[in-house]
Amino acid sequence: MSEPAANSQYDTHLSPQQQRQQKHKYLSSSDSEASPPTRNMVKKVNKGFSLFSRKLQTERRKIALKYFLNYLIMGVGVLAIFSIYWGSFYGINGRIKNLKMLVVIEDDSIINGLNPVFGDNLKEILQTPEAKTKGNWKIYNSTEFAQIASKSNRTAEQEIMHQIHHQKYWASLHVMPNASYNYFNAMSQGDANYDPVKNTVHSIYETGRDFNGMTQFVIPSINGVENIWLSRQPKMTFDIVRNVTIDSAVKSKLLAQPIRFEIVDPVPWNDPILIGPFHDLQIYMTILTLLQFEFFSPIHKEVSKLGLKRGHYMIYRFTASILSFFILSLFCCLVTLAFQVDLTVTYGRAGFVVYWMIAFMTMWALGSVNEIVAMLLITFYPPLVQFWLLFWIICNITPTFTPMAVIPKFFRYGYALPIHNSYEATKTVFFRTYKAQLGRNFGILAAWFAVLSIIFPIIVYYFITTTNKTFEQQVCAVVHERNQLETEDYQEYDRNEKRTNNY
Repeated sequence: MSEPAANSQYDTHLSPQQQRQQKHKYLSSSDSEASPPTRNMVKKVNKGFSLFSRKLQTERRKIALKYFLNYLIMGVGVLAIFSIYWGSFYGINGRIKNLKMLVVIEDDSIINGLNPVFGDNLKEILQTPEAKTKGNWKIYNSTEFAQIASKSNRTAEQEIMHQIHHQKYWASLHVMPNASYNYFNAMSQGDANYDPVKNTVHSIYETGRDFNGMTQFVIPSINGVENIWLSRQPKMTFDIVRNVTIDSAVKSKLLAQPIRFEIVDPVPWNDPILIGPFHDLQIYMTILTLLQFEFFSPIHKEVSKLGLKRGHYMIYRFTASILSFFILSLFCCLVTLAFQVDLTVTYGRAGFVVYWMIAFMTMWALGSVNEIVAMLLITFYPPLVQFWLLFWIICNITPTFTPMAVIPKFFRYGYALPIHNSYEATKTVFFRTYKAQLGRNFGILAAWFAVLSIIFPIIVYYFITTTNKTFEQQVCAVVHERNQLETEDYQEYDRNEKRTNNY
């Protein structure tokens, strides 16, 4: 009896109190002193199972199902979200005809028996099916447009510039007064100073209004009409100079010169660096707002554990978010300033402050939505947060980076979204674009600010309540599991003790 007792892990000759102390020591011992079931489990884990083991058949099915569900969710997300952006370009060539174009033909009078060849030919060109696919051409003769210009005491050219700047039309074609007769006189006299390009057709547009829209749709439309025009030039010039003798090098050179459109761009996009702060920054700010949520979440959790009153914690969260957007928007604007982008074009020295406030209001609108949705999705299915970010970016940029006139009417919702209004407001900082819509842009951003300020505390309260309940449930589950393990350990201990006593 003495030998087994000496080798036994427990001394059965101790008092009940000493036995309880020894039992407690046994339960709190290190892994090397763990119970036999625990040691057996550790050995199994260390040994490992084959990936194709029959014992893991159920687990393999569960894992395969999870993979399938994840691929299904991601596949549906990609199909749904990407279709928004792809869909905006579907059939877009058939909608270019919606672009409003102004045409003023002041070469519309017969002078000394010479017909207005240039004016008549441009009018014929714009009425062809090919030209009609390139824009919605609103054609005025000299009398009609003079009446419109006289109401504002402007010349025809000034009125054209005014209407283009006020964004009533995307571009214009202006056949200069008596262009055909002036060309005839220059040819007859051999005028070496006459420039047919500057004295025939002017095309006016502002690339600063919408660089993407201009380069992709408007300018190609003007170029398309110009190509048709140039193809007709031999016939047009022959009709004008058929009675003129070409007897000098000046006349020959003038006759051979292509009569291209004179391009006038009062608000040019002439600095490629603007693509970053003006175009791409809208996307980067959206991503940055979600990043700040991830960065500051641990701090918010620490503050929530300080025992603050609910109202005070709501004030803290609201203020913390505003402060984050305020500071981060400043850094975004400082990058633009560091690369010497001119912010004084429209507002002078106040340009930087205006630019900063637009960026701040944009970040607040975008970021608050991101935080609200992220808090909701985290309580439901956290991986969806990244898909939400993708959806939010595409929903905003689709009706912003493409002219509304050439995308389906469904995308008119963009007028109410933060990035579209930020994009339009920011144009006035970098370019001297029309500012009449600036009040609407700031008003919509302010409306987002007001609505989200009401919703934000409600969602924060819901998020705290839900996460606390989830945490309590997890704690209860851990405690329950621990109690089960302790019960099993006690039972194992009692069995060992009984075997020792029986022995």
